[in-house]
Amino acid sequence: MKKLKVAVISCGMIANKGHLPAYRHYADRCELAAVCDLNPQAAQDTAERFGVRKWYTDAEKMLAKERPDLVSVCVPNGLHKEVTMLALSYGAHVICEKPIALSYKDAREMFDAAAKAGRSLTACQVIRYYPEFSFAKEMHEQGMLGDVYYTEFSLVRRRGVPKWGAFHKKAASGGGVLCDLGVHMIDAALWIMGNQKVRSVTGMTSSYLSRTEDGIVTSLVESGAPAGVFTRQEYRKEDFEVEEFACGSMRLENGSCMNFKTAWAVNLPGEYSMRMAGTKAGILLPEMKLLGTMGRYQTDFEPKVFPGERPFAGEVFPGHFLLAENVMDHIQNGTELMIRPEQTLHVTAVIEAVYRSAEEGREVLVSEIEG
Repeated sequence: MKKLKVAVISCGMIANKGHLPAYRHYADRCELAAVCDLNPQAAQDTAERFGVRKWYTDAEKMLAKERPDLVSVCVPNGLHKEVTMLALSYGAHVICEKPIALSYKDAREMFDAAAKAGRSLTACQVIRYYPEFSFAKEMHEQGMLGDVYYTEFSLVRRRGVPKWGAFHKKAASGGGVLCDLGVHMIDAALWIMGNQKVRSVTGMTSSYLSRTEDGIVTSLVESGAPAGVFTRQEYRKEDFEVEEFACGSMRLENGSCMNFKTAWAVNLPGEYSMRMAGTKAGILLPEMKLLGTMGRYQTDFEPKVFPGERPFAGEVFPGHFLLAENVMDHIQNGTELMIRPEQTLHVTAVIEAVYRSAEEGREVLVSEIEG
């Protein structure tokens, strides 16, 4: 099997801690040909860190010279479309960080371009690969939950604004915590339930604390960089332009309801949880606990999970390893992609609907966006 030639565009935290370690792990299947970053020091340091022979500061020059088979797009959200379209135009398959685009229209154009080029485009909705979500998906598919009629999730950092990049700037990132964290949980919840569709959204966003507080002690771990970062940009609270908190309610086409909250900064405890109530049982994540009955008794069930069921558990971002493997399997063997274009498109529309609802102060039908 011919090795795939791989390149990575943008050498920030997620490239250095997620994408590049994953490709290095699969060295028998791919060759890391080049990396690119507008910051020459970041590009050179990253290349040396991973033993990559070439580094560039111009993405198009790199694509034209190297002609990679597969490209990871790790630039800020606002550049996802531009850089993805460029990589597709040079014949590369693309793995793009989430959210794949800031609007449904842009995402549709990106997937249409990929289809026209005969190439795959895959969003990094990597928490689908986490054991707790895979377990919940399995339980739902086996009918253990019955019909899920209520879901809620919380992904909350008490003070966890990512301050090493451009996450807090509107032009670069398009949005804040909803784009960073909420998109993962929305995708995972809909996927677990068999790729259910959202009918309508009521959402609210806010940004009080990050614009006003000074001197609060925080950590890289809490802000989403548990293994640290290599290259930092200057951070000033005066530049904070996106939402630090988002919450809302969604009504699904099957009649079920999903409530959510997600935060980079909020005066509430940190929380990472998803709860689903089904007609046969409920499920708690990440605990992987089922709540049901046995005979006339209320009963809790917990699976025994062995180390082999937690692949790459020692890695900072284990999902990126499994995503890279699936995409390479797709390119080299024709294996079906786990993260399908139509699923990513719908999640993009839902995110856009939350922002529209928050801005206009009304319930928004997802059909208004999808057309």
